[in-house]
Amino acid sequence: MFINEALNLPKPVRVIYVAGLDLFNRCRGMTSLRRSPLGGVAVVYRPGQDDRFITSTHVQDGSNVFYVCANDDDMDTSGSESDDISSTLIRERYKNNQNCEHLTFKSVLDHMKIVSSKKN
Repeated sequence: MFINEALNLPKPVRVIYVAGLDLFNRCRGMTSLRRSPLGGVAVVYRPGQDDRFITSTHVQDGSNVFYVCANDDDMDTSGSESDDISSTLIRERYKNNQNCEHLTFKSVLDHMKIVSSKKN
């Protein structure tokens, strides 16, 4: 919801994968997502990250990649942990049954619950 509100596009972006900006920038497989027929890819990043590939939050040159800074006024980043959030932190906290709701989107936690129940 946050991503589509921040981008305010005529057609919503369907979030199918969440990755850190560093992973998105160095993964060769992500190149195909830039031309995805799914409507686009939203990359949410924290201020201070390596932003050499970020040009704006708008589509340029036919790309379907949208960059959204997590420092946006609509996203609460006031917690002291917000600067250190990583997928590793979320997985560790989730595995230890610690609260992760303030670290990621509810849909991500729901998916983690489904995946972990299939492993057991």
